[in-house]
Amino acid sequence: MARWEGFVQCPGCGFDLATGEGERSCSWGDCPYLPTELDVYCPDCRFNYFTGEGNPPCGAPETCPHGIEPRSHVQNLQAWAAAHPRNRATPG
Repeated sequence: MARWEGFVQCPGCGFDLATGEGERSCSWGDCPYLPTELDVYCPDCRFNYFTGEGNPPCGAPETCPHGIEPRSHVQNLQAWAAAHPRNRATPG
């Protein structure tokens, strides 16, 4: 099992990993324990490749070189969300 498959959010955390919305049980902005393989945000502009939301300065988030890694994580997050129904993650 990959590390991301066994990832469990902290007790009481209502943070939606896909949308970045919801109540956190801590004071961190992003989840500090989130495995890299579940991170679907562009490291440069924070465009969300799972939902397709954001305002990327490049104008072409689907081909942007900064998005290569986060685009590869979308399927991981979809699989993780399906296995963890308390998460509200749904593709946009």
